[in-house]
Amino acid sequence: MPSCEQERGCHRVVVIVCVLALVVVALTMPAGGVAASVPICPTSNLRLDKIGENDYTSHRGWDFALRNVGSSTCHLKGYPSVGLLGATAQLLPTTIGHFGGPPHNVVLVPWQRAFFSVTFAVSAPCSAAVFAYGMAITPPMASPRLVWYAGRFDLCGPSPALVNVSPVAFPRQFSASASEDGTNHGGRTREGRALGASLRR
Repeated sequence: MPSCEQERGCHRVVVIVCVLALVVVALTMPAGGVAASVPICPTSNLRLDKIGENDYTSHRGWDFALRNVGSSTCHLKGYPSVGLLGATAQLLPTTIGHFGGPPHNVVLVPWQRAFFSVTFAVSAPCSAAVFAYGMAITPPMASPRLVWYAGRFDLCGPSPALVNVSPVAFPRQFSASASEDGTNHGGRTREGRALGASLRR
């Protein structure tokens, strides 16, 4: 019969083999596996903020952040849905385009932010204008919307106006020389030119 020392040695070998197997699985797991193991961020746990602006020829670009204000880690992946809002907060017909992809999983611990940008042409070079007062923004993979009020602004018409949106990302894909309240201090920035080039591709 094997001695106690031999049995303890076998047990140690089994434990070591199990630990090594777990390490191999962790190292080979795709990056998306981590995000898939945590829940999708519910809209009720997200706060929407405008954090910057990129203006370039005949276009405006607005940078937004979705902050996880919940008490648990969650994740986002994809493009937010954007709808223009009129003077009485009614939804206006809106055409959505995408840029800056492909989307990637963004895991948000409490207080962390995911970033995205929206761009649209202004009405000056266009034959018609669309006027909006805000945007209804629905986070990816969610249903309730968040509302951002801008005051009256113009877009290239006729209706429905085109609004382009980038996927949520971390870190920021496009950064402007703007303060956290969205005030632009530098006019058209290098990032604004890069964003314009991205839209033209």
